[in-house]
Amino acid sequence: MKAKPITVTTLTVLLILSTVIAVTAQDKSEQAAAKAEGASQPQQVKTSKELMGPTADSIRPYRPSGRDPFKKAVKPKGARAKQLQSRMLGFPTLDMRRAEFRQKVEQARARDAAEPDPVSQYLVSELDVTGVFRDDRGFGAFVRAQPTGTMFFVRSGTRCYNGEVTRIGGDASDPGSAKVMFREISYMEVNGKQSPQERVVTKSAADKK
Repeated sequence: MKAKPITVTTLTVLLILSTVIAVTAQDKSEQAAAKAEGASQPQQVKTSKELMGPTADSIRPYRPSGRDPFKKAVKPKGARAKQLQSRMLGFPTLDMRRAEFRQKVEQARARDAAEPDPVSQYLVSELDVTGVFRDDRGFGAFVRAQPTGTMFFVRSGTRCYNGEVTRIGGDASDPGSAKVMFREISYMEVNGKQSPQERVVTKSAADKK
């Protein structure tokens, strides 16, 4: 019996089969090597210490920053006092006050009313007491206006430009004992607002001696 000759087709099939077998064997050897390498590396296992959280040594104690966040800051009284801006307000000049007085006189005459007292043109600081007198209406005082030298007589209740006479006392026979009390009003401006200030001023004839 004669052997059949090997054809080209048969050789091709044998070549493909041998190639597949070689590749499969190489893949298996690479997988085995990878498993061996993975087995050699130890796995990280969480210890009970990590599960319990940070240790006491790793916790830093709380240190306050110097201010309680829940405490309302209170400004010292001195700081607010410094913020207040105040100044004493002055009064119009005598010429302006006399012009204002003449206008009031004209208005009173137009209404056929009593004219204002001439002493109302002057400030308390401009009036000097020279003596006292007494009549059926009670005590009165003589005062001299410094700017003009004009003499006036006043009684309790007489008004001047920035105040009024509140009390008159003394001995009519002794001009040096004359005393007149004034209620003086001045104005202070505090942060743009005017605020009246009152004080009692006592003047006597002896002050100018």
